[in-house]
Parts: sequence; structure tokens; C-alpha cells
Amino acid sequence: MKNFAILFMIVIISFCYAEAIAQPWIEINRPASATFQDIKQSFNDYWKDKQIERGKGYKQFKRWEWFWESRLMPNGEFPSPTITMDEYRKYYDMYAAKQSPRTLSTDDWEFAGPTTSPGQYYGLGRLNCVAFHPTDKQIFWVGSPSGGLWKTTDGGVTWSTNTDDLPVLGVSDIAIDPTNANIMYIATGDGDGGGGLLLPYGDTKSIGVLKSTNGGSTWSRTGLSSTVNELKLIRRLLIHPNNPQQVLAASSDGIWMTSNGGKIWEKKQSGRFIDLEFHPTEPSIIYASTYAILYSADTVSHIYRSTNTGSSWTSVATLDGVRRIDMAVSKQSPNVVQALCSDLYGGLSGIWTSTDNGTSFTETFIGTESTNLLNTSYNASGIGGQGFYDLTLAINPFNVNEIWVGGINTWKSNDGAKTWNLKTMWVGDSINNPNQVPVVHADKHFMIYHPLDSGVLFQCNDGGLYKTTNSGENWIDLSNGLGISQIYRIGVAQTDDLVISGLQDNGNKAREGDEWSELPFGGDGMNCIVDYSDHRYFYWSTQNGDIYSADLQKSSVKVISHNIPDGQQENASPAGAWITPYVIHPTNPKVLYAGYKRIFKTTDRGDSWTAISPVLTSDVLQYIATSATDENTLYAATPDSLFSTTDGGQNWESKSIGIPSALVSNIIVDPLNSKRLYITISGYLEGKKVFVSADGGDNWYNYSGSLPNVPVNCIV
Repeated sequence: MKNFAILFMIVIISFCYAEAIAQPWIEINRPASATFQDIKQSFNDYWKDKQIERGKGYKQFKRWEWFWESRLMPNGEFPSPTITMDEYRKYYDMYAAKQSPRTLSTDDWEFAGPTTSPGQYYGLGRLNCVAFHPTDKQIFWVGSPSGGLWKTTDGGVTWSTNTDDLPVLGVSDIAIDPTNANIMYIATGDGDGGGGLLLPYGDTKSIGVLKSTNGGSTWSRTGLSSTVNELKLIRRLLIHPNNPQQVLAASSDGIWMTSNGGKIWEKKQSGRFIDLEFHPTEPSIIYASTYAILYSADTVSHIYRSTNTGSSWTSVATLDGVRRIDMAVSKQSPNVVQALCSDLYGGLSGIWTSTDNGTSFTETFIGTESTNLLNTSYNASGIGGQGFYDLTLAINPFNVNEIWVGGINTWKSNDGAKTWNLKTMWVGDSINNPNQVPVVHADKHFMIYHPLDSGVLFQCNDGGLYKTTNSGENWIDLSNGLGISQIYRIGVAQTDDLVISGLQDNGNKAREGDEWSELPFGGDGMNCIVDYSDHRYFYWSTQNGDIYSADLQKSSVKVISHNIPDGQQENASPAGAWITPYVIHPTNPKVLYAGYKRIFKTTDRGDSWTAISPVLTSDVLQYIATSATDENTLYAATPDSLFSTTDGGQNWESKSIGIPSALVSNIIVDPLNSKRLYITISGYLEGKKVFVSADGGDNWYNYSGSLPNVPVNCIV
């Protein structure tokens, strides 16, 4: 892996961003009935002719858009929450029950990674929470939005999991019985919403609260259960410190409580709740906070208080213009509770403080364009942020004046939130990080002090788990060994044991043999290709069309999409799809094709490009397929249109798919016949899943057979 280490070292990553002078794209007072197209149009109108800015929710929205665009109903509406289960039952009744029983074997599969990362800007995957053993400081657990629950018994040196067979792999919070660590609960799903609290929720949905009585070896459902089709989320679990039979859950449909160890749950308060905190010394007092969904008419969030151990609740603060609230309490000063509030655009609204056990709250720190702790900037300047997606607050249990705020970066106050110091930055270059504070992966989801290890602060972010033992001067990455990566695509070599993968939030990684290495450039890793004739040449990409190449013989890395002549600014790629398509020619590995609004071709592995098509679409292309038997035949598609050339790009035809309301999700060409073309259909068109053309797309016949009415993503 020496070559990959060289590639990692020779590229100096620098990032630049421009602050918007207009409001972020998130509109308020949008009705809850807004359609997918309504939301997409609002987003596109805002970003038209603007430079893409980090930390304004752009990536979170594009992930949400990418997921839902191919999963709509034929009329363009969002599907029913129960559609997947409905179709499963229909399919089972019609076909599966008539077949002989089958068993699923995992004997031929083993986990291959990635499991290692150098830390800092790079990471392995997102974590939502961490919880600690009540008596052994070396034992703790972490929860991932789509990678399950993981446990360490040696302080984070090694990790293991027993949740791979759960119906969902999302974990939003963990509660450990303080009297018996074998009894534990997990809130399933991704409580941060993935897409930024949009409806319908992205990422992993909840199936309720699960319970283990053997330290996490096995899990069972509790009385608080749901199906993924109900789109519920649970972000916070609290277990009573003196009565472990009582557990509370903050969920998207209210505050739930059980008094008998999870058998029966009662809803104690309606609303969209995201945080819960016990009073440090008087557990009959509990605090709760709500959030306002993007595109809902509600622009108000609330802080609630209970004085009877959660049996009833009273709103003690109504905060207009606040999207989300995260709370923290102080063991040193039990009467203090603080609330970190993001505004409707993801920036800092302010910090509200109560000094009378939550009876009343006063705004003690106001978020402005020059005090926006949730922005990307090193000096807290600018509008907006990602407070609807990553928001966390912590108070040192032994020093009420030491307060930590996590958004994209990490900030610390030593004077009770009056002044702030930057303690981690998401990037390390001298322009964006002039004071060279420690670089730790962006987007903070949870911070907590270790209850048995004084002064040790843990942080869960989009890269994994980090801790500091010296008040944020240095940070230690504890993520190695976790299998939590969210992978978009992989590319596999034909001449070597090399695999390249593109990860959400964590760039691209390469695996050769059993070792993983980092590829340069961060962001969301997308399509990856290894030259089938020589694995020393390979390609990877990031969101919206940046494509990179590596030549291991020369130890060189290039941003080859910057060489595409599309009238763009210098040293920039054309604007492409979220997952921009590019393919390597099946018989000439020096030839690649890339699709934006036009098709571009290179014959020298990306050093130079030529447009071989006019502008084919007002949107952007999402799929390209080449022929192995005719080098002049090429196909390109958007979800609702198909184009072809049989003369190397001199002339192009628009082909009618002939399937009303169909959304193309993939195209391939028969390797032995350039005219034989397959397309897969996403969405929910009954009996219309795979179509085949024998004449290059002029005519189609249905090849769907008995496939169920669920979205089809690809075909080989």
C-alpha cells in the first residue's frame, strides 16, 4: 500500500467557500403538503448562478433529493408510508408462499471494511451517540445511523457488534441500566433525519425501542414498536437513575414513557421531540425540546418541563424562528439548564439559559452574522449552517462555565457562553484555518463527558468517534475498527486485488489485499472505476461531478474533470448530477466518457476532453452505457429521457422509452450485441420494472416477469 500512502501525501487539500449575502434556500411557511417538485424547485431557484457553499445544507438536501427522486409515485407524489410492506405482502401471497422454503446463508460473505482512517478531516462514517458502562470506564457503546451498535471493552482500541441481523441498522441513542449493565435499550433509526428533518425522512427509519438483557448479545422488541413505513424517529432515550424500570423516549410523535422495563409505553406529551435531560440531582424534574420540520408551516420550537418524573409536561419556553434545540445540564450547578437553538436556516439563533431549574429561560447569547457558531467559518461569521442536521451542546459537569457547542466545527466557552474559542476546524489549510486549531471531521452530532473519567470529552461526528483529554487542545480518533461507512459505489480491479469505494461524508478509500488507504479529496465519494487492463490506473469522484485519476507508476493524482472544456470557470468541473456518470470504454481503457448536460470523451485518460454531443438535457445526465462490440455506439439517460449515438457522437437521437411515468434507474448494453439494451425502472409502476430493446431503443418489450412493485436500482 506504499503507493496509496504516497498519493495521500502528495495532494494538499485546500478548500474555499464564499459566504452568501442572501438568505439560505430554506423557505419558511411552506405548507406541509409541498410536493417533491415544489421543494426541488425552491432549492434550485436559490442555488441558480451561485457558488455551492459548504455548511448550508446543500449536501443533505442533494442526498434527500437523490433518494426520493427515483421513489415517487407515477403521479409524482410521495408514496404511502406503508407501500413497501403492502407490496411485500402482495408479492408473498402471490409467489413466495408457493415456492419451496429457502434459507439465507452468510457462509460465503465476510466483512471487508473499510475499518481504518487517518482521522482529522478523513473518517469512517457517521455516529449519533455514545453511552458508558456504569462501573467500567473502558467499556462503552456507540450508535451509527446505518451501521448498528458497536461495543468496546478496551477504551476504543477494538470494537465488536451484535446488531447485524436487526431489521434496521440505525441507532440514535443508547440507555444503560445503572444497576445492571446487561440491561440496555437502543432507539432505532436515524434521529437526526439524514436529510435535515425534511419529510419524508431520509436515511434509516425507526422500528421503535429495542431491549437487551444480556449486554447486547441479543435484542427483542419492546412495547414501543413501529414499522419503517410509519417514518417515525426516536432521537433520545433516558433511563431513570434510581428506578431503571422507567425509560423515556423523545420521538417524532411525542414523549413516551414506560414504567415496567419497556413492556408497556404511554404517550405523555404530543409533539415532535428531539432531546430529553434529567435534572442532575432531582430526577422528578425533566426537560424536553422540540423541533420544526423543514417545509412545515410551524416555525416555532418549544422547551418543556416535567416536575412529576415525566407524567405530565408544561411548555416553559416558546421560541419563534427556531428550527431545533439541544439541551445540557450542569452537575456542579443543578439549577442551570441551557438550550442551544438553531435558526430556521441552520445558523445559530442563540443560547437560552435557565437558572431556576427550568422554570424560565432567558437568551444569554445571541446568534448574529458575526457570532454564528454553527457556520463553517473559523471566526463564526456568516449566515446559515447545518443546525437542523448537526447540533450538540455539552457542559463540563464540574465547571458550569465551561460550555461546548458542536455544529460543523467545535467551539468552547470558559466564561458561561459570553466568549468563545474555536477548538476544532473541519479543514486545515491556512486560509480557512489561520490559527491552525486541530482538524477534526465536520458535523457534530453528540458530545458528552465520560462519567467515570474526569475531564474526558467525547464527540460523535460524521467521521466517527473522537475524544479530548486536555480541553480540546488535542483530539484522539477512536473510530478504527468500526464498520459504519455509508457506501455509494465501488469499483473492482480485474488485474489485482484492488477495490475502491465512495463513502458518504468520507471521500474515497482503496482496499488492496486486506489494507485500506485514503484517496485524496474529501466530500461524498461517488462512482469509482479501476482500469480493467492495468490496476495502476484508477478513477474516483465526489458529488456533482468532480472526477479524479491516479497513475501509480508516476505517483500522480489529477482532477481530470477540470480539463473538461464546458465554458466553466478555470480549474472547475462542469455541474453534474449528484452521482455524475462516467465510464471507461470496454475495449480501449484510455477512453472514458463523462456525462453532464453533454457527453465528453477523453482518449488519454482524462488529460484532455472533447464534447461529442450537443446539450442533450436541460437537467443533467445520470447514466451512460457503452457497447463492447461497437466503439461508436453509446447511450446516455436521465430518469425520463434516453439518447443514443451510433457514429461516435457525430449525431444523436432522442429515444422514446414509451413507458408513461417511468423513471429510468440504470441502463446497460448486451456485451455481445450493441443494439440490445436493458433499462431498469424505479418508482412504483405495477409490472413495469425491466425493459429490453433489441433495436437500440426504438422498440421495447417488458422483461419484468414476476418482479414485485418496488423500485429497481440496477441490472447486470
